[in-house]
Amino acid sequence: MTELPFERVSELMLLCLVPLFLTVATVWILWQALKKIEPGVNIGSFLTFIVVIVPFAMLLCLGAATIFHDEIATSGSPTVLFLNPPSHAIAAGTIIYVGQTAWLWWSWRKQRTPV
Repeated sequence: MTELPFERVSELMLLCLVPLFLTVATVWILWQALKKIEPGVNIGSFLTFIVVIVPFAMLLCLGAATIFHDEIATSGSPTVLFLNPPSHAIAAGTIIYVGQTAWLWWSWRKQRTPV
């Protein structure tokens, strides 16, 4: 089994985990703000949030990661990441979007259910 050098591991963490964390944190902060502004979030606000805000946050955070990945790949760096942007980016984006949507739906549903 081949081991990844430290540079590759740090690049993977920087280009994969940090944008993912920023995306989730941004969506969580905006969701908390929406709940403060509108305590009884209705279905229209929830769907607007899912269709507009979540993809925008993903585009902002994960799009920056894609630009940085392209810069590393074209700079002639010897530690170019082994990502295949078209297929892996679409799969990762879909998984992240579905995961965030499920998490937000669970949070919204829990908020609407009287205890």
